[in-house]
Amino acid sequence: MNRPKVYKVLLLEDDESSAKLLLHTLERYNFDITHVVDGMSGLTKIRNNTYDLVISDVNMPYLDGISFLEKGKEMLKTTPVIMLTAVGEKDQVRRAALSHVTAYLLKPIANQALLEKIAQVLQLKPENIIDKKEFPLVINVSELSISQMLLEIKGCPGKKSLDEIYDRFMLSLGGRGSFTNLRINLDNTFFYEVRSLQILDDLIAKILKQTNIRASSLFLDSEFFNKNVVDLQPYSYLTEVNIISK
Repeated sequence: MNRPKVYKVLLLEDDESSAKLLLHTLERYNFDITHVVDGMSGLTKIRNNTYDLVISDVNMPYLDGISFLEKGKEMLKTTPVIMLTAVGEKDQVRRAALSHVTAYLLKPIANQALLEKIAQVLQLKPENIIDKKEFPLVINVSELSISQMLLEIKGCPGKKSLDEIYDRFMLSLGGRGSFTNLRINLDNTFFYEVRSLQILDDLIAKILKQTNIRASSLFLDSEFFNKNVVDLQPYSYLTEVNIISK
């Protein structure tokens, strides 16, 4: 399976608890979330970026959600917008209707209702939405030879996976310094996480700094690099190691 499409979402929400809930829900799936807390910041984002979807609260400081849509309509154009509303905001809903809001969600928002609304707005089929929790991280370390180690990583990484993978690898070394070559095998599901390349780059950086392994003796093995066009220039260490595509 190739890497699923990652949908870029701009979230405008100033309430901390509501934002945490929305981020926790969306980051579990193949959504790349940019979060801002007011309409002015939202305008800055849409001037410089394009998004597949905008999710916006109504009441925010500096510039409310409706004013954000009115001022940003030329930049948003056909970008669908889901407006988060509370009971008693009928006047704002009327204004939103004039700003071509695609859909509404009434607070408090249930996780399933949010996903169903996003699927409806973006016209997604069930198979288009990937639940990353269905691909738990599995880490295995073994010896290929007296000088070469193998690090196998399967599943989708989370926020703390960098330290988890690194600690597991270093623990397996057991303080031995004879290993000078490392092969890292990566399952395609590792790349379901939108930040997977940055996680991998940071992991390689830590390993190179703490072991005798050099970048020229580190090999990444994954069919992902064969099936996807990957720009590695933003990553300092991925550009130095050997990449094997199956």
